[in-house]
Formats: sequence, C-alpha cells, structure tokens
Amino acid sequence: MHSTIRLMMVDDHPLARQGLCAMLAAFDERFLVVAQAATIDEALACASASQPEVVLTDLHLGPGESRNGLDLIVLLQAQHPDLQFVMITSEVNDQFLLKAHDLGVGAYLHKHAAAAEIARAIESVASGFTHYPAHLKTALDKRDRAPVATQRERELLPYIARGMTAKEIARELTHMEPGSPIIDRTVEVHKGNIKRKFRLDSANALITFAIEYCQDHRIDYRAMLLHTKRPGH
Repeated sequence: MHSTIRLMMVDDHPLARQGLCAMLAAFDERFLVVAQAATIDEALACASASQPEVVLTDLHLGPGESRNGLDLIVLLQAQHPDLQFVMITSEVNDQFLLKAHDLGVGAYLHKHAAAAEIARAIESVASGFTHYPAHLKTALDKRDRAPVATQRERELLPYIARGMTAKEIARELTHMEPGSPIIDRTVEVHKGNIKRKFRLDSANALITFAIEYCQDHRIDYRAMLLHTKRPGH
C-alpha cells in the first residue's frame, strides 16, 4: 500500500476548494487534505500547524489580496524548504507559467483539468518530479531568444516606470553616483535603445514596459518616491 500524501488547499473560493478536496478524496484514499486556507496569512499559519507535503494553490487569491499564489510560494519556501507545490489556475498566460517554473513549482494545471491529471501531478510532485503543460518548452525557448536589458538599462527602468523625464533621471543617477555625472542626453540614448530592443513604439509603451518589468522583478518603484530629490528640495 502506498503511503499517504498530505495536502494543503489554498483557494479564496470555498466551493472550489472543498470541491477539489472531495474530488481527490474520492479518487484516491492516499490523498489526505490536512489543511485548507483562503488567504496567504491563513496558509502560512496552516502550513506550520499541519505540516503538509504538497500545497495546491490558486494563482489569484481574491480581490482584497494584493499578493498572489506565487508570493505565497516564496513565503512558504522560506519557512518550509521541503514543501512541494502545485499551481491550479484558470490563468494560461506564459508569464505566470514561467514564473512558476523559475520558482521551482512542481506542477502547473488549468482549473478545468480532470481528476486523473491532478492526481498524476500530485503524485509526480510528491515523488520529486514535475508536471507541466506541453507548451512550457516553447515558452522557455521563446524567452531564451528574447532581448536582454543591459545593467544600465535595468537601472533606468524603475525611474522610467514612474514617468520621470530624462533630465530628472540624470539628476537622480548623478546624485546616486556622484563620481560619474550623467547628462540627460545619455539617458535619452539608453531609453531609445530600450525602445528599439523591445520594439516599443511610443513613450507610453516604454512606461508600460518599465512598469511590467518592475513588477516581474519585484521592484517597488513607487517606494523610490521617498528617496528621490526634487528641484528646490
């Protein structure tokens, strides 16, 4: 007889969470749900109290929660390094699939997946293997071929995300690096390079790209407002 696999379910919709629990219990008695949670805070507390082996989490955890299932995974990994994860979501965006892969999530499933596939994913993850959509390789190959921002371009993007002008950015960078003064013309050259490299056709497209870049890399560009010196201050 195979050993029991201890599971924790994280989903902000009680019916979805309970339905998945019931489905897995009926499918195979090895699946033991030891905890359920609707929020990240609940999940953190439940994980410590119930010691699951595999966490099944939705990606989006409700309109009142600014964090998502990927944020939960990062927090749980820090506290429980041996935990394994299965992402179950209606989000098919490659961006989230790649993020889950990069975090070491063992499986990524659509919410419409059949019970048999979910069971196989749990078994795979619990055994140290992975269960991903077939198009993951395509997404990884596409990302590998994508252009890469230089170090200086990456430094500029949080300022661009806030809509700062080239002159303001140059002033801020010079303040940060007093030994290497930067002029606004240099900033404009870098901005132009970013636009060409990533095929951005307008200033608004550049700002949108910069915001998405900061979000993808967990850069709190808004917090930089507290540290930016403005003219006359």
